[in-house]
Amino acid sequence: MSDLYCGAEVTGEPVENEEPGAAETAGMPELTDVPGESGMPQNVSQNTGWKATSEEMRREERQRKRLAIVEADFGFIGMLCLAFGLIGTFFLYKNPSGITFPLFVVMVYGFSWMILRRRGIHMKRGSWFLIGVSLLIGISTCMTADTTIHGLNKLALFLLLCVFVLHQRYRDGQWNIGKYMTAIVLFLCRALGFLGCPFRHGTRFLKSIHNRKYKNVVWVLAGICAAVPVVIILSILLATADRVFESVLSKGISEFLNPFTVIPIVFQIFFGIISMYCLICSAWAGEITEEVKDKRNAEPLIAVAFMAFIGAIYLLFCGIQVVYLFMGRGQLPDGLTYAEYARQGFFQLLFVAVLNLVMVLMCLKYFRRSAVLNGVLLVISLCTYVMVASAFYRMVLYVQQYHLTYLRLLVLWFLPMLAVLMAGVVALIFRNRFPLFWHCLAVISVFYLALAWMKPDYQIARYNLAAAGEGAVITDVYQSDYYSRDGVDYLTRLSADAAPAVAELMGESDGKQRLLEKYVFDYEKNCGWGVEIRRYNVSFAKALEILDQSRR
Repeated sequence: MSDLYCGAEVTGEPVENEEPGAAETAGMPELTDVPGESGMPQNVSQNTGWKATSEEMRREERQRKRLAIVEADFGFIGMLCLAFGLIGTFFLYKNPSGITFPLFVVMVYGFSWMILRRRGIHMKRGSWFLIGVSLLIGISTCMTADTTIHGLNKLALFLLLCVFVLHQRYRDGQWNIGKYMTAIVLFLCRALGFLGCPFRHGTRFLKSIHNRKYKNVVWVLAGICAAVPVVIILSILLATADRVFESVLSKGISEFLNPFTVIPIVFQIFFGIISMYCLICSAWAGEITEEVKDKRNAEPLIAVAFMAFIGAIYLLFCGIQVVYLFMGRGQLPDGLTYAEYARQGFFQLLFVAVLNLVMVLMCLKYFRRSAVLNGVLLVISLCTYVMVASAFYRMVLYVQQYHLTYLRLLVLWFLPMLAVLMAGVVALIFRNRFPLFWHCLAVISVFYLALAWMKPDYQIARYNLAAAGEGAVITDVYQSDYYSRDGVDYLTRLSADAAPAVAELMGESDGKQRLLEKYVFDYEKNCGWGVEIRRYNVSFAKALEILDQSRR
């Protein structure tokens, strides 16, 4: 087994055991004590620059060694990338939400496990959690017709994969949120820097094949390429001899060999192969500093004064919330009713609550520990909880008056998650080594899974129709003004996830029929639909079944 995959090297530590200063002095002129133009000896003024240069040289040397290890295993890694490109294209081409999407997630982590196992690397604690969350997100994709959830799922899966790779590659136990974000950016940028590796490694691999198994694969591919022109000529001759064969051949060519179909498929296969190989190179050959520097060197009195002044304003504001909003007491300004007072300001409070979270984290990161500062930050955190409760209560009242929309549902989902995230920040105030990143990752994962699986469009439709009462009908499914008082017209903005609620709670009318037809049409336009099993989507199939039943 190569040294790259031994314990020290997997964590990013150097493989070489060099003597201190050896690299600095190798190949460099001897320093003298002759003063330079700056008035100090040259060995002092140039030492820093030479050390930086030598460190870069050692880093480049380690990267070359690691790339050589990846290249030496090109037969295995290259075939894995080829399979990833081919199978991934079959799973995802014009199929963003079909039943093959979770299979794609399984394939990604299955291939990752194969690479780790080949190198003798065991799964770390926490990796199985990332895999489990990814699988649940993948399954939720084929269970919903909501294109917003589809896009968020893809983003979440990509970020979880990056965290999985970095977690396996480095000792990340003490990494904070900022360190992980920086590491993800570096990991992806270095993958772009390795774009030439699959071509260089592949070319040298083909020139130096000695393994009989890989030679056979090359000969088979060469035979297939040579047979292509012969097959074309024979197909033309046979088509002129039989009209039925000509019809079948024409249909197949128009459907599968159309340039507008072939070119995107080839590009997607090529992109899958290259991207996976570059990410592998970035994971093994890239180097990210594991150390998290302690930046808490600023004077805490600055933060105490700054946050205490803000905290005083917050205490006054929170007292007003308790008296006027929660208890319903106190004298409101002239011309302002209690209903108007309660149903405004939730987005401002949401912004302030998020800002408080950021300010507390910045104080904990850049200012020295102080009991007084900790107390002030605790007060700010507790005031944030009051603001979150106030914003949540105001939003509930607003929804009761003006019905539920997608944005309002996201706010009601985000506020409880923010409260739980803030609990981790409070723990960090008193426990310096609290794993805030993994706390946030777990909380966001659980809340996001709840959002993806509850089908927001279904919940919106069900709430608005129940609030509208029996006999709720819709007149024009294509009208531009969909923010009606009862929220029924807003249903035209939803996806096929809302079809079961519409079928159950909406009164029979032509508008209901047209609304179901619109759900089906919108999904077919955005995601595609066909008889092939790979495009099967549970939510859309349910909407199609409801539409068929309504037509009988």
